[in-house]
Parts: sequence; structure tokens; C-alpha cells
Amino acid sequence: MAYINGENCDFSSSSSLSSLPMIVSRNFSARDDGETGDEFPFEKVFPVYARGTLNPVADPVLLDFTNSGYDPIWDSIREEAKLEAEEEPVLSSFLYASILSHDCLEQALSFVLANRLQNPTLLATQLMDIFCNVMVHDRGIQCSIRLDVQAFKDRDPACLSYSSAILHLKGYLALQAYRVAHKLWKQGRKLLALALQSRVSEVFGIDIHPAARIGKGILLDHGTGVVIGETAVIGDRVSILHGVTLGGTGKETGDRHPNIGDGALLGACVTILGNIRIGAGAMVAAGSLVLKDVPSHGMVAGNPAKLIGFVDEQDPSLTMEHDATREFFENVAVAYRETIPNGSSVSGSCRERRH
Repeated sequence: MAYINGENCDFSSSSSLSSLPMIVSRNFSARDDGETGDEFPFEKVFPVYARGTLNPVADPVLLDFTNSGYDPIWDSIREEAKLEAEEEPVLSSFLYASILSHDCLEQALSFVLANRLQNPTLLATQLMDIFCNVMVHDRGIQCSIRLDVQAFKDRDPACLSYSSAILHLKGYLALQAYRVAHKLWKQGRKLLALALQSRVSEVFGIDIHPAARIGKGILLDHGTGVVIGETAVIGDRVSILHGVTLGGTGKETGDRHPNIGDGALLGACVTILGNIRIGAGAMVAAGSLVLKDVPSHGMVAGNPAKLIGFVDEQDPSLTMEHDATREFFENVAVAYRETIPNGSSVSGSCRERRH
């Protein structure tokens, strides 16, 4: 299975940018004889289908990206799409237009997002130009879209393949649309960024303010009903289930939304309000209302949420072990009863810590 490690994608300095290996795919552009460079006979399998208007060959950044290295994620997506087209011919035109007619992941993802978010006054051709122009010029986004799709493939058992994530999973698509809107927001194009936020909310039911700051390797599992406020900050490798709200507590301005540490796991329908911090590796149980800081690797549950113990995993977001088994709830109940005044707990799967 293709895999990319987030540790190799640090864009915090220009030196790391210049030293980062380019990540690209083999060239699959069509030859004059109707077949592609990798000998796959597209025209024999796929009907003719209109492509997006953007021509990546004219862009020197994309030229450098597509001719300088190796992209295991994109190669896997193409191979999956070929097999899926052969297994389900009725989808061959869709797969060709969405994946196989494109030269890189950025262009394919731009095409998918543009066609999902278009409306009568915001045309797909305009949206594709916007998405692709941002993605092919931003190395950080190029890394994030790959680490995000890897997160979906690794952590969501319902994600059958990389290609299914970029084609069908609205949590992934909404997250990548946010990344483009965030870039536009930082460029001062706030009206366009807010227009994209509005369309994403209407189409996917996921509302992420373009000013929010979100790390890489993120899983939005299902995604329906997720709300992330303007000043929210989310670290790397965080997993967020449906119905999660990262909101404020009133009409105050400034930094008023939660800060979520690396590797945290937020269960379904969790509400976290105010300028509070959820520590790295923390786990918030489903349905909790969190109004106070949660320590690193802390486990909280309830309404309002209380500390019931600590998790053993470095990043519970990666293991996704928050199942509703009897043993789990017995451990939670015992830990809650044995919680001592300083917040430490001894029982079950929760290890004792002293502060």
C-alpha cells in the first residue's frame, strides 16, 4: 500500500521546502496512437468525455511537479480507477473524467470539487481554475491532500480505496475545499473564501471557517454537522467524527475558539466551546460538552465533560479505539467513580498519573 509519512512534509522554512523531494506520478498523457505512455488503452475502455479547461502543461510549477519525482498516492489512485472502470463499466466515463484524464492529483481533485460545488452563478470551469491554481502553487497543500487521504484510508474502515476518498467521501472533499479557501483568506480574497465556505456548507453539510487553522493528516469521519469556528486551531493527525462543534461562547471577538492538540480524537457529536485547549493525544467521548481545558492524553466524558482517566496511546486518533463495548463502558464507569480531587484516576484501561 502506498504510504506517505507526515514527518517528511515540513513546510515551516524555505530550506525544508527546497530540500523536499518532489512527489509525482508517471506520465500518463495520451500518445498519437490513442494509447497512453503506460500502455493502458484509455480510448478502448472509456468513452470520450469533456475534461476541465485548465491545461497544466502551460504551468511551469505543474511541469516541475509532474516531471521530477514519484507520487505513490496518485499512482495508486490511477490504478484503482482503472480496475474500478473495468469492474463497473457504467462508471467508466465518470472515472475517466474525474481521475484518468488528469495528469496529477491536484488537477483531479480540482475537477471533482468544482463539479460538486458548482451552481448556476459559480461555474465549474471557474471553480476548477481557482482550486487548481491554488493547489499547484502551494507545496503545503500538496502535502496535506496526500496525508489526509492516507488518514482516511488508514483510519476509516469504510474507505475502500484512495480513489473512493477523493470521489465520494464528503469529509475529505470538504477538508480540501477548506484548504483552498484558507489560502485565499490569507491572500486577502476573503469574499471568495467565504463563498467557498458557503457552498461547502450547502453541499456537504460541513461548516469550516476559512480563517481556522487545521494541520495535516486529518480525518473527518462522515463529517455531517461538523462546525469549526473562525479562530479554532487543530493540530496534526487529529480524528473528528460527525456532529463535532468547535465553537465560541458568545459575541466576544478575538481568539474565542478551541485549540486541539496533535493526535486528539473527538467522538461523535462532541461540543467544545470557548478558547480552551484539548491537549495532544486527548480523547473526548461521544456526546460530551467540553467547557474546560483537557490535559494531554486525558480522557473526558459527560455533560459537562469531566476527566475520567488517561489513554495509553500516543495518538488515539490513529487507533480510533472508542468503541461502545461493555468492557469500555465498565472501565469508564469505574474510572469515573474512582476519580480523585486532583483529576488522576486508577482503574481499568486508564493509567494513574500525578500532576
